[in-house]
Amino acid sequence: MSPYVEECRREWKRLGVPDLLAEEMAGDLEADLAEAEADGVSAAEMLGESDPRRFAATWARERGLVSEAAPKKRRRRIWPWIVVGVFLLVLLPTWLALQTVGSGHATNHPVRVTPPRRATVPNVIGMKACKAVRLVLQAGVDAVRLPGHTHGYKCELVVVEQVPAPGHAIRHHGHPTRVTLRLGRR
Repeated sequence: MSPYVEECRREWKRLGVPDLLAEEMAGDLEADLAEAEADGVSAAEMLGESDPRRFAATWARERGLVSEAAPKKRRRRIWPWIVVGVFLLVLLPTWLALQTVGSGHATNHPVRVTPPRRATVPNVIGMKACKAVRLVLQAGVDAVRLPGHTHGYKCELVVVEQVPAPGHAIRHHGHPTRVTLRLGRR
C-alpha cells in the first residue's frame, strides 16, 4: 500500500469514518492509483491535490461520512492550570510566610525552656591546674575563672583555693555558672 493511501487511512480514522467504509475507500483509491499508473497518468495529475489529509477529508465529506464543519480540536481544560497558578502566586507564599512566622513570634528560633540543672562542684584543691579545670567543666559548670591568669596558665600550677566550696551544689537558672580557682605553686 502506498504511503499516500496510508496517510488517507489515518485521516479517515481521525475523522471518525467507520473502519469498513475507510477500508473500502482505501481499496478504491489504491485501485484508481494503480489504474492511472497503468495508463501513464501520474498520481498528482489524477488526485489534483498533493496533501493526502486534505484529499481524504474532502472525499469523506463528499460521501457524507463526516459533517461539513471542520472536526473540533480537543479543547484543553484551562481551569486546572488557573487553580495551580492562583495557588502558586497567592496561597503558597502566604503559607510559607505563616510557616516562618510560626505562632506569632518574629524569630525562626523555637523558645526553649530548660529546667534548672544542678552541678556539684568537685574537690580539686591540690590538683594540677589543667586536670582541675577539666574536672570542673565535666561536672557541668559553665565557666572556670582563674584570677591573675587572664592570658593563660601553666599546667604545673596547683589549685590552692576554690569558690564555691567542694561538694556545693550550683543551680542553673538560665544563667551561666562559674567556679573560681586560685592557682599557686606547691
